[in-house]
Amino acid sequence: MTRSAMPAETTPDMQELAQRSTVDLRLVNAMAGEREMNAREQQMVDKLKSERGEGLFSDMLYTLTRRNFPSRQAKTLWADITGHRVNLKKLLGRDPGLSLAAHDYLTNVSGLMRNVGMIEEGKFNLLATVAVHDGLTGLYDKTTFAQMLKDELERALRYGRPLTLIMADIDHFKHLNDTYGHADGDVVLAQVADIIRKHCRSTDVAGRFGGEEFAVLLPESTPETGRIFAERVRVSVESHFADTPYKTTLSLGVAGAQTGDDATTLTKRADAALYEAKNGGRNRVCGGA
Repeated sequence: MTRSAMPAETTPDMQELAQRSTVDLRLVNAMAGEREMNAREQQMVDKLKSERGEGLFSDMLYTLTRRNFPSRQAKTLWADITGHRVNLKKLLGRDPGLSLAAHDYLTNVSGLMRNVGMIEEGKFNLLATVAVHDGLTGLYDKTTFAQMLKDELERALRYGRPLTLIMADIDHFKHLNDTYGHADGDVVLAQVADIIRKHCRSTDVAGRFGGEEFAVLLPESTPETGRIFAERVRVSVESHFADTPYKTTLSLGVAGAQTGDDATTLTKRADAALYEAKNGGRNRVCGGA
């Protein structure tokens, strides 16, 4: 059995699972040569290659299959799939497309994916998005974020890499809801989420942790770097709402991963820093020093 045909669950470097993909299907198809990329897409690809390295192959396969493959195996599989696509094109007299070639190779040639049904791409992408994202803010929901935190923490501790968690909470949100109504409160939640998202790198993970609370996971970032990120978000939120009736501000807590941490202990430390910010007068960042 070749390395690319090795079942994913028996691959020795399974612990190297890359974080879930931030690469959309249109970009994956463009990277496979289905169309010419525009300048903005090329810049995005160059940035992803620089940040993710071989992990980008895991990202692309995750987009196509919603299955995690270790980066080295994913790199080999990507070459195998593109080669299989060329062979299918010769046999069929037409290009079957990347998605079909990947499905056929992983199901019928390598046997890595069994009993997989096909679904129209637009519906698949919609279902995948709805399943893991909060409907109001578009950020990852709490369950998905918790799993990604667990996976990233295990990877960071195993390889001795820095990882920082930020917890954030909208100040006096109950008063805002009571004064202006829940519809306006939802607008504020969505706009705060947009601000957080704009500050995130492609490798960062942002989620709605519940109610008016958000969480951001920063791989390859020290607590000091996390504190700088949190302060930028805080300033942006305060500035954004300064000329509105809501006058919304954000309190944030920062905690870095430590040896022996699990997701619960890391979250508790970030929460403790958040409550320190709340008790210290709100609209501030605590922890991460």
